Amino acid sequence: MRDLRRPSNIPVTNNFLKAFYFDVHYSNQEFNWEFFEDDDPLTKRPDDGDDLIENTVYGITLGFSFGENPNLDVRLPISSSRFKVGNVDDTGMLAGIELFPNYRINEYIAWGVNIAHNNSSSDFPIFDESMTSVSFETMAESSTAYGMNWSGRLSIGRYFPSNEANDESFWLFKGALALHYQLHQNFTMLPFIRYNYAMGDSSLVLTDKRWWDYGAEFILMPNSPWNFSLGIAGVGGHSIIEEGMEFYLSTKGNF
Repeated sequence: MRDLRRPSNIPVTNNFLKAFYFDVHYSNQEFNWEFFEDDDPLTKRPDDGDDLIENTVYGITLGFSFGENPNLDVRLPISSSRFKVGNVDDTGMLAGIELFPNYRINEYIAWGVNIAHNNSSSDFPIFDESMTSVSFETMAESSTAYGMNWSGRLSIGRYFPSNEANDESFWLFKGALALHYQLHQNFTMLPFIRYNYAMGDSSLVLTDKRWWDYGAEFILMPNSPWNFSLGIAGVGGHSIIEEGMEFYLSTKGNF
């Protein structure tokens, strides 16, 4: 939700590289005992305790935007994760690439195709996997009135997991809405909410069919090529995730 329009007072260069992204993020999730299926040896919980299952992720994302319109966004996520169940824990790594060719129809509407591949390594079979996805996305943003405007994003994609526990592909629909409160000409507060709905055999990958994401971003857009945003997000309405929280700091340089 943090992809706002380029500020009008920043000149556009003739260079092929138009923007640079650098994100730092931290997330923590706690799952209840239904995360594991006792009749499946690949997903059976590794201890007999009553502790919640905890997964913590630290990561960075590098990104580049090429071309004017249409353009191509390329993002490279790299993360380290720690999965803990009672006195059993494991550290894993995740890395991938995301390609997002997109086209802005006018000042308010854009669309694109997101192609991504991520690979995760872990001693736990359910986390030792690769994930490839292709999704169609459309975005809309209203004009400003009374110091605020709104934006929306719809996405429907096909996801292809591959691990010992599950290799069944599934569809995932995402619909998000955000309000942009322009508290100052260089500062915007952006609360958002997103609904997720999965279709197909996604139980071993997403652990639930439907859930909500919600949060807020605080975006600083000074009169310079650089934008900064600090965000916090959570998860709600999920049958397996008891608690989930994410923090991120995003920077974007316009050229």
